Amino acid sequence: MASLIEELITTLNNELAVYEALVPLADRKSGVIIENRVDELERITEQEQLAAEHLGSLEKKREKIMNSMRTVLNKRNSDLKLDELIELLAKQPDTQRELSALRKRLKETLSRMKTLNDRNSKLIASSLEISDFQLNMIRSSRQYIGNNYTRNAGQFDMSMGTIGSFDARQ
Repeated sequence: MASLIEELITTLNNELAVYEALVPLADRKSGVIIENRVDELERITEQEQLAAEHLGSLEKKREKIMNSMRTVLNKRNSDLKLDELIELLAKQPDTQRELSALRKRLKETLSRMKTLNDRNSKLIASSLEISDFQLNMIRSSRQYIGNNYTRNAGQFDMSMGTIGSFDARQ
């Protein structure tokens, strides 16, 4: 069981390191979105994708370790949560403190990531709204009223609005 706990601590530390590396990326991403630097946004997104893949493999490893612990503790029919494991380690206060501190840092880092990701999502939504508004302005500026002094002079001539236009919402 001790080797499983050490392996779990190592895996959680690796996950924490990846998340902590993502925090400055997410923070930088906000400025990039505001400044509309698409090329840099692509680079950041690629880095985030690589980190997500690495986190996926670490998560699988963590789940495998937790499943092994469940088997050792004879808790096959229930989920073993980190909080529960920390409580079970009452006879090992050093390990308990280490896991508890690690859990706290993970929660804080994930909370920070969630805040940054929510902010970035709102910025992207605002940017898309602005782009949609600009496209609509361009589209409406292409429509004109012709100088038609005939019997149908009050009708709009909309032929220019359809040439080369597209629906931005598609």
